[in-house]
Amino acid sequence: MKASTDRFRDEALTQLLDAAISGGPPARAPLYDRLRRLSGMPGPRMNDALVRAFSGEAVRRGAAADGLLAAMRAHHDDVAPYGHIDEFLAILGVAATGARAAADPKARTKLLEPLAEAACDPRSRVRVEATTGLVSVGVEVGPSFSDTLRVWIEDDDPYLARAAIDAVADPRLLPVLGAERAAELLDATYERIARERRAGRRSEGFNRLMRAMEVAAPAMIVKYPVIAEVLVKQAANGDEDVRLAIESALPALKKGRASDRMPAIEEALKASKKPSRDPRWDRLPGKRGRGK
Repeated sequence: MKASTDRFRDEALTQLLDAAISGGPPARAPLYDRLRRLSGMPGPRMNDALVRAFSGEAVRRGAAADGLLAAMRAHHDDVAPYGHIDEFLAILGVAATGARAAADPKARTKLLEPLAEAACDPRSRVRVEATTGLVSVGVEVGPSFSDTLRVWIEDDDPYLARAAIDAVADPRLLPVLGAERAAELLDATYERIARERRAGRRSEGFNRLMRAMEVAAPAMIVKYPVIAEVLVKQAANGDEDVRLAIESALPALKKGRASDRMPAIEEALKASKKPSRDPRWDRLPGKRGRGK
């Protein structure tokens, strides 16, 4: 099990953590109270250093900390909505779970399950920690982690696909996966978008997946320009949202060092563009001379 370099600087907090782990539910309240005071919440400036330190301490304690982490993750949005001070407890629980999954190969499969749940959480900061955990696990596992990422991408819940493609594009994980695997995962994400049912395309999760693709594709192409071939291929896809995802990524590509790939993508989009209207419209009675 790989140890983290992040630690508490507060000895009292260390003692409260150990007491909460060994003492079970009755001993958790003092730890929670101190974490709340140090959280920086409610408010936009969360104590991120404390999140990393807590994760490091959880890694050092191993499986003994998992019960506490599960209890902290159980502060769901119905009792700890975005901005509520107890959201910090959920964030800590998810962040530490991701760190544990990265550090403990034996527990990894089990710990990825709550990370998947957190990736679908309504609260953005909880989702971010789930993605961060996914990246950390991927860095430890190596290129073969692409198999797990593909499972997330192909899941029915678009939030899982969003977390996975964000992880793929992360500068820590992208070079670990390499160009070929990253291209395959990007291609799979476009295919997943095309398979989404009409009703699902109105969901918040799908909208967030579309926004994630707007950022992820350019980031991947800047690192590995050959990945632009995925966009050229998918530009021929007849699905409107796939085309929209590609078109939305173009402004960022124009500004980057992969701008030389733009003409091929734009040409592919142009070649596959459907007519804007039915040409028979002009032959309908009363339509001749329209607009005059």
